[in-house]
Amino acid sequence: MELKVHLVRVEGPTSIYIDAEIADTGDLLLSGQDVGQAPSELFGHSDYEYWLRIPATKKDELLLALMQRHYSDNTSVISEFNEYLESVGIPCKFSFPIGSTS
Repeated sequence: MELKVHLVRVEGPTSIYIDAEIADTGDLLLSGQDVGQAPSELFGHSDYEYWLRIPATKKDELLLALMQRHYSDNTSVISEFNEYLESVGIPCKFSFPIGSTS
């Protein structure tokens, strides 16, 4: 199973394509490609590629940092994240003690 998603697809005088994927090493790899006017003007050729690699050993820290950035102070974070995971087909289990009182 390929673990890759398209993040940006912009067509225009300068087309921009950015993907995120899990590399064979387990690293998270963000790769981008700009094609067209801007790279031609800046570099003299119509194609510019670039990467950002996050080591596999740091993916858990990244996950927590992203969770904090996107969900801090959101009192509905658990239900919203549960719904999101379900919508993209990622298994999760919501649970609570039966018969508990607050």
